[in-house]
Amino acid sequence: MKILLINPNMRTAYNPLPFPPLSLMSIAAVVQHSYEITIHDRNLYKDAEGKTIAAVLDRLKPDLVGVTSLTGPAILDGVMVSRLAKERGAQVVWGGTHASLLPEQTLQNPYIDFVVMNEGEETFRELIEAIELHRGYNNILGLAYKENGEIKLNPERPFIQDLDALPMPAWNLVPVERYIYRFTKARRKIVMVTSRGCLFRCSFCYVIDFHKRKYRGKSAGRILEELAFLRKNYGIDGVRFDDDLFVIHRPRLREFCDWVYKKDVPITWDSNCRADQVNSEFIAAVTRAKCHRLTFGLESGSDRILKFIEKDFRAEQIVRAFDLLNNTDIMTGASFLIGVPTETEEDIWKTIEVAKRIKAYHTHFYPYTPFPGSPLAEYCRKNGLIQYPQRLEHWADFEYARSDRTAMSEKEIKKISAQFEVRNVLNSLQRGELAILSNFLNLEHLQNFGPWINFFRQAFRSGRGIWSSAHPAEKPLEKPL
Repeated sequence: MKILLINPNMRTAYNPLPFPPLSLMSIAAVVQHSYEITIHDRNLYKDAEGKTIAAVLDRLKPDLVGVTSLTGPAILDGVMVSRLAKERGAQVVWGGTHASLLPEQTLQNPYIDFVVMNEGEETFRELIEAIELHRGYNNILGLAYKENGEIKLNPERPFIQDLDALPMPAWNLVPVERYIYRFTKARRKIVMVTSRGCLFRCSFCYVIDFHKRKYRGKSAGRILEELAFLRKNYGIDGVRFDDDLFVIHRPRLREFCDWVYKKDVPITWDSNCRADQVNSEFIAAVTRAKCHRLTFGLESGSDRILKFIEKDFRAEQIVRAFDLLNNTDIMTGASFLIGVPTETEEDIWKTIEVAKRIKAYHTHFYPYTPFPGSPLAEYCRKNGLIQYPQRLEHWADFEYARSDRTAMSEKEIKKISAQFEVRNVLNSLQRGELAILSNFLNLEHLQNFGPWINFFRQAFRSGRGIWSSAHPAEKPLEKPL
C-alpha cells in the first residue's frame, strides 16, 4: 500500500516561516518500515491552484492520502488536496485538531472517507491494516468513518501514556534543511515537541477538549537522546520546544536542566512559559541550562478579561515576571489576544499599556478565533455571538474579530497588531538581532512576502494606534460569564 501524508498550507502573516510537520512525522515513524509512505509539506512552496500537488499525486499514485487539519485557512487547502486525491482513486483520511473536534461535519464532506480523532499513531496503523486486509472498521478506537452513506463514530482511544515508547519522528522523510532557521545564539535551529497536553483551563484554547486537560511528557533522557540525534545528523545547535507548555512538569524540567548543565550539551533552547511560573529559582535553573528565550501567552492586561478567560493569573504577576526576566539575558516573547468577547476598549488599552510596560523583546497581538469545542467558543455560540459554520469549508475564514461584537473594528485590531510587529522589527535592528531578521530574507521563504508586506502596511494606516493617548470610557458589549 502506498501512503501519502500531506501538511496543507497553513502559512499566514502571523506564521510566515515553515515548521516541520511533527504530528505527521510521528505517525509515519510508526508505519514507515511496513509500508511505502511519503510526507509532503505544502508550506514549502506556492501552489494556490493545486497544479503541483496534482502532479505529486499523479507521480506517487497513493492508495491512501492523509491530511492534517487546523481551524482556519488551511481547511480550504486540505479540501482541495482531498478532492484531487479522490479524483485519482485514493481514499482520504483527515486528522489533526479541527477534524478531531468536529469529526461528523468533517465526514459530511464528499472528499473525506475517514477521520482519525485525537492521537493518530495507533489508530492510523490499525486503519491501514484494516484497509489492506479488507476488515471492518467498527473495532478501531478513535476512528470515524462512512458506511453505506452513514457516519459512524467509534469510541475514543485512550491516550498514549508512555511517549518514550514511540519511535523518534521520521526526520528521514522530510527535507530537514527547509525547516532550519537562524536565531540569536543559534545558527541552525529547529522545532521539536516533547509532550502533549496542558493542565490549565484557558477557556479559549482547543487543548481542553482535545487533550482533556491531561499532560504526558517524554522523559528528560529521551529529550536528550533526540537532541543528540539532531545535532549529530543535522548539525542542530538550537531548538524551539513547541510543546503547549514545556516547563509545566517541574521535576522533569529540573532533571533536564541538570543534565544539560552537567553534560554541557551544546544546544540552546527556548519554549513557552506562564507568567505565574517565573521566580528566581526557575530563572536560575533554565539559565544555566542554556535557555535563551521564553515566550508567554499573556492574552490580556485587564484583570477582568484574564478572569473571564480563566488564565488564573493577574496583570501584576505578568509585570512581576518580566521585571525579573528583564534583569537576565533571556529573551522574552509576549502574545496577547485582542477582540475577546465582553472586551471593552478600556480593556484593550490596559492590554496595550501592559505590553508596553513589560518591554518584551517581541510582542504579538493576535485576533481572537473561536476554536470549536473550546469553552469560550461555546459561550459565544450559546449567547448568539457567533454561529458555527455548517460546512467544513466555511471554517477557513471564521474569525470572531470580523463580527460586529468586538470593541474595535477588524481594521483597528489589525492595525494594532501590525504596529507591534513593526516595533518588533525595529527592536531587533536596534539590538543587532540580524540572525532573526535574515530568516525573512531567505528566497525560499519569500512566497509569503506579499501577504507579509500587506500586513505590515496596516501599521501605517490613519487612526489610533499603540502610541495613542486616547483611552475611551469602558463600555461592555456583552454580558460576562
